[in-house]
Amino acid sequence: MEKIYDVIIVGGGPAGLSAALYTGRSRLSTLVVERAGMGSLYMAHKVDNYPGFPEGITGDELNLRMKEQAKRFGAEFVEGTLLGFDPYEEIKIVKTDAGNFKTKNIIVATGSGKNFGKKLKGEKEFLGKGVSYCATCDGAFTKSMTVSLVGQGEELAEEALFLTKFSKLIRVMVTEDEFKCSKESYEALASSEKVEIITGVKLLEIKGKEYVEELVVMEKEEEKVYKSDFVFLYLGTKSNAEMYGEFAKLDKNGNIITSADLKMNVEGMYAAGDIRSGAVKQVTVSVADGTIAALEVIKRALKK
Repeated sequence: MEKIYDVIIVGGGPAGLSAALYTGRSRLSTLVVERAGMGSLYMAHKVDNYPGFPEGITGDELNLRMKEQAKRFGAEFVEGTLLGFDPYEEIKIVKTDAGNFKTKNIIVATGSGKNFGKKLKGEKEFLGKGVSYCATCDGAFTKSMTVSLVGQGEELAEEALFLTKFSKLIRVMVTEDEFKCSKESYEALASSEKVEIITGVKLLEIKGKEYVEELVVMEKEEEKVYKSDFVFLYLGTKSNAEMYGEFAKLDKNGNIITSADLKMNVEGMYAAGDIRSGAVKQVTVSVADGTIAALEVIKRALKK
């Protein structure tokens, strides 16, 4: 049976790790989705203003110690890129390129917000004109079209399978040399006459006139051009407005506006640390935010 976590924390910085320490210590099943080697703390050469370290400590070492402490109380970790959420039901889904994970609560602790994510060439220009981030949302528009999906993981496989109901040709472009999805999903895709699977692909540019027409890719060190009427991206290139705008209000810098108890607009969703609007960007503040968000999750769990 697929595991349902009590809480999933997106972000492995001081806010996320502090939250994981508290929820894990309260015996709530906890999963932290992190991107290895990312975050301002990880890259800090030396931290002199965190209590308890009179000689200072490197950001990398402080981050590692926080992570080991969270693990000690049972927190689990997975490396992955956040792709989106389905948060409206009691059992929520966090979508990543490492798979989809189910949970009762979500804490967003992804670090400083941005009005715009890092876009591919042509991505912003053709958004809504053949560029999409959700095949289950926009698949019905691709009837009899040639479509491409770019990314990795079970989410990519499931979305491609959904498109077989509509599209003429589904080209699955995997960004690594191995397609990391379930055996069942892979076999279903590989056996479909509509599906073509290509591994080792890097998308360089999306081209067209009024709508998407071509994709320029690097495929195993060779540049190629593919005809495509639609492209679904699972690469973590969404801006905060695209990622969180449905679930929370954002300030002009793309940070999430929360209530005093760090709640977002959807029940069971919280934001902590630098991603939160108005947060003072210090490790001590992020730790406090993670603590508050975790305590709110714990209180919510006790009411169930």
